[in-house]
Amino acid sequence: MKVGWIGLGRMGEAFAIATLGKGHDLIAHSRGERPRPALTSAGGRITGSLQDAVRDAEVIGVGLFNDAQVREVLIDSGVMGAMKPGVVVALHTTGTPDVAEAAAAAAPAGVTVLDATFSGTEANAAAGDIRLFVGGDEAALERARPVLSAYCSPIIHLGGVGAARRLKLINNLLFAAQVALGAEALGAAQALGLSVEKALEGLSLSSGGSFALNTFKGAAIEARLTGLAHYLDKDVDAARAAARAEGLTFPLMEAAAARWGSA
Repeated sequence: MKVGWIGLGRMGEAFAIATLGKGHDLIAHSRGERPRPALTSAGGRITGSLQDAVRDAEVIGVGLFNDAQVREVLIDSGVMGAMKPGVVVALHTTGTPDVAEAAAAAAPAGVTVLDATFSGTEANAAAGDIRLFVGGDEAALERARPVLSAYCSPIIHLGGVGAARRLKLINNLLFAAQVALGAEALGAAQALGLSVEKALEGLSLSSGGSFALNTFKGAAIEARLTGLAHYLDKDVDAARAAARAEGLTFPLMEAAAARWGSA
């Protein structure tokens, strides 16, 4: 299939490369046509024009970092006017449901936006097992599935646009809380004179183990927290904003995740 790509950050580029690995034809937007040797060596093309990236695409992947970029690039720039009827736009950015709904509402006739949030790493993308949550038209999802399945499995349809972002924000708030608890637990082990490495090994194999706890493998506690802050600050703030908009509270998760975000 012909694929357009907007947003070549750490995960966006990994998705694009995995897409090329399944034989799809892909052209990606890179501001200033910044060189992307890994992508171009995989057969991808680079353009500095948003319109050129989307004009002939059947499926468009959007991997922008946050909602401000989604509004600027996808909604306010008018780029969706250059898309041809029948195209499916997979919005992979984590953010508040209202922005995904705004993107879907701004799409011209014949252009379908899927709310398509994900969980996983570059290694998951290369292996094709990114977990994908999807909100939006099921028929459009089926049209896009040959591309999405290049890097995603399973693909879970949750309902209308906004549904995927709602579940992803719950997931990320839960993850942020578990990371904070894991750091506290490992700090306690260290204070008690235990080897952090051995404590992590023991806990990971026991009932207290978790995916979040395993993220501390191979890194100092504070270094790992600092590395995750770039993403978790944004995601926890988005989760708080979405919860307030829908009149929800998560007192236990909020307490555990208090170190993240601006609130």
